[in-house]
Amino acid sequence: MPMPLLLADKARREGERVLAVFDDVTFTYASLYDQSMALAAALAKRGVGKGDPVIILMGNEPEILVSMFALAYIGALAVPTNPALKGQSLAHVFAITKAKYVIAGSQFLSRVDEALSDGNALELAIVVGRNYIPSQPKEERYADLMAEQNPLPKLAMERADPWMMLFTSGTTGVSKGVVLPHQQLSSTSWDIAHSVFLDEDSVFYTFYPLFHLNAIIFGPLGCLISGGKTVVRREFPRENLLNELHQYKATHWSALPFLLRGLLALPPRPDDRDIALKIVMCIGVTTEMIDAFEQRFGCKLVAGYGATESAMVGLPAPARICTAGRLNPRHQLRVVDEEGRDVPAGKVGEWWIKTHHVYDRMLGYYNMPEATANAFKDGWFKTGDLGWRDEQGYLHFTDRVKESLKRRGENISTYEVETVLQNYPGVSGAAVVGYREGPGGEEEVRAFLELSPGAPPLDHAALVSHCARHLAYFMVPRYFDTGMQLPRTALGKIEKHKLKDYPLSASTFDVKAAGIRVER
Repeated sequence: MPMPLLLADKARREGERVLAVFDDVTFTYASLYDQSMALAAALAKRGVGKGDPVIILMGNEPEILVSMFALAYIGALAVPTNPALKGQSLAHVFAITKAKYVIAGSQFLSRVDEALSDGNALELAIVVGRNYIPSQPKEERYADLMAEQNPLPKLAMERADPWMMLFTSGTTGVSKGVVLPHQQLSSTSWDIAHSVFLDEDSVFYTFYPLFHLNAIIFGPLGCLISGGKTVVRREFPRENLLNELHQYKATHWSALPFLLRGLLALPPRPDDRDIALKIVMCIGVTTEMIDAFEQRFGCKLVAGYGATESAMVGLPAPARICTAGRLNPRHQLRVVDEEGRDVPAGKVGEWWIKTHHVYDRMLGYYNMPEATANAFKDGWFKTGDLGWRDEQGYLHFTDRVKESLKRRGENISTYEVETVLQNYPGVSGAAVVGYREGPGGEEEVRAFLELSPGAPPLDHAALVSHCARHLAYFMVPRYFDTGMQLPRTALGKIEKHKLKDYPLSASTFDVKAAGIRVER
């Protein structure tokens, strides 16, 4: 059943059951349904309709969930977008979507104006902000729309229709808008809910942003299916994480390795095993970390594998026996060599995926038909990831075919960072790689730069400022290396793999050590 219909059904049958708790707002099934329908009616009155992309630009605010369901009901395409994007990165989102409508927090409006080109003039900006006063005719306050009394339009969606567009990190080029149909989001959320045993007593805790598929399907959608409750925090609680897991009686949590390391580094507490946690989803953890965490907190660590385009391929399974879960029965998997030939179980190759039903995967990359065609081979989606499958059907992830970075859970397109760097005066070439400070260290962004002949000495503070104007804060490099000739192939392509293990030197500029702060 599509999620908007499931919400309507549960609002009628058990309307007072709590679905989602934000920092200062709690949604029952009934209140979320009522608010979503009010917004849907107001949007329809203003001409927003089936197939229209609507960019949602805000943090983990309750309005983002209302907007998603409202847009689903009228058949519009919800585009939840990272609010850290600005400059060229945000302009790219508008250029791809050609969106005429945006629902944004008031603090992000200036970024929207800067990102718009002449060909992307907005028709309507719905502004979320209690004290915001519209300054342009195209702006309307979210609160004013919600106060209107409008007739509800007819339901305008089918299971094959697109519901959301989520942007990739752009591992091999610019970011792409992945169009997800209702059926994919419904089936993926069902798979998640059942594989990690979400039920009416479950509490899924997250501070991951709701423009990430992980947070959407594990949180609101998975809990809508299971009858559980999701707690959505606005920000990462840092030193208060363990207290919050206790406070909210979280039974399920999707984590990153550095978060587990941080909790294990805390002094043991008498109530450690009194925590409600049952299941923690995490990839990239060692056996030693699994043992230590499970013994201390009395929960189970599981690992899975998915991609925005193909949904949950590896359903969560015990992390001690696999790194990417167990193959989802909805999917078929091929492990192939560089020539596209199948390799036997136990051998590493690229994972190619096919779903049994066409609407259990993405519909395509929005306004990018060539990229969509190139992503498939005879109906098989080429994930770009390397790994192997064992005889029991468990999946083991090893690496990515092409380069991309992940910094504190945020995917980073090295191509986008390199493009911004190469637009800086005096820079003629750039290569961006990840750098880890010792075994188990967090991956940092490192940039190697070639300077044009005769270029003046590099002003690192100015360069960082340039990057911060055009990139999300987490994309700005921490380390800069200059004064070297980048290794290239005979065709002039930079051999980035030769730079990955290049040691830091006295000439490496460390943004953090220099005391330069990059604003979010």
